[in-house]
Amino acid sequence: MKITFIGDTSGFLQTISKIDLPKLDITQEFDVNSKGLIILDDSLSSSEKISLAKSNELQIPILGVQNGFDALNQFFGGNPSVTNEKNCPQLFLSPGAKLSHIIGGSGWVKGNLQFKKSILNKDLSDNFFASIISEDGEVLGFEKPGNDWQFGIRFDIFSEENPRGFEKIITVFLDRCTE
Repeated sequence: MKITFIGDTSGFLQTISKIDLPKLDITQEFDVNSKGLIILDDSLSSSEKISLAKSNELQIPILGVQNGFDALNQFFGGNPSVTNEKNCPQLFLSPGAKLSHIIGGSGWVKGNLQFKKSILNKDLSDNFFASIISEDGEVLGFEKPGNDWQFGIRFDIFSEENPRGFEKIITVFLDRCTE
């Protein structure tokens, strides 16, 4: 399965290699045969913006992780994050959201999510809605409504501190890329 990455993949690929997944064909350049796009950096070059626009046009699943959260949000008109290193002991999963369905629950969840930057709902692009929210109102996860699979995840999706079910985000995303 061919997946396009934007950003430094070294740590991400090292961690993902420990998960039982189908063989990934990783590319840094957009390819029309790519089945998904994962964004890891917060700034996009001109060619990366073209890759993101083409992925959006072709309705290819897109996942912005940690700094990629900002790139995806800003590409679609959202505001930049502010530096705000925090630990989030409790978060809210929006009922009916795809991310809640993937994780396997909704409502208030105890957790220990750590993040270094944050945005509020007012800073989120109009193309998305907040689906994971901290107890202080920071957006920790967002998604595009409807059938498109576009997600921004503020935190490290591989952290062992994440609540149960959060490990499914990457596996379900990659499963969706094979459809």
